Amino acid sequence: MTHELRFLERLRQHATSLLHLPLSAIGLYAERETPRDQYALTLREPYPIVEARLHRLGFVRNLVSSLKFRDYAMPPETSVASWVRYPDGALASNRQLHLALFVGPDRETTDVYAHWEPSWIRHPIRHYRAIDVDAETGIARTRRLFERADIEYTVVPAAERLAVTDDTV
Repeated sequence: MTHELRFLERLRQHATSLLHLPLSAIGLYAERETPRDQYALTLREPYPIVEARLHRLGFVRNLVSSLKFRDYAMPPETSVASWVRYPDGALASNRQLHLALFVGPDRETTDVYAHWEPSWIRHPIRHYRAIDVDAETGIARTRRLFERADIEYTVVPAAERLAVTDDTV
């Protein structure tokens, strides 16, 4: 099922990159940096397998999310997907668990970044302005979900998980 939405994900990424410059001229954004402190875990699986796992854990693809990137990676990397989980259902949840997936340097792993934030459905302004975003809670909730589902993960130091090109050394 998740593969059917990959086209929409690519469309979201393209549209977001086109919208960011005009939006930034009026103080808004369509792209946003994912801070290092939101790194939750690394799965030793390529992201299509991770996406299937997320779907089974109750996450849905978040096609309205701003495009996430980690500019401290060399070269800068863009997330391959954005996923969200509403603990009480999409319409009833005041908060959401938001995950951004990045392809690992070997393309066989997936880095997962997480944060706990106001639901974009119930609190769109607080969500957009990134008010009350909690990386620590998002990471803890993500790890607990994976542990309860017996999904093995590892925590990889930044130097090992971020791609580095020869020109940056």
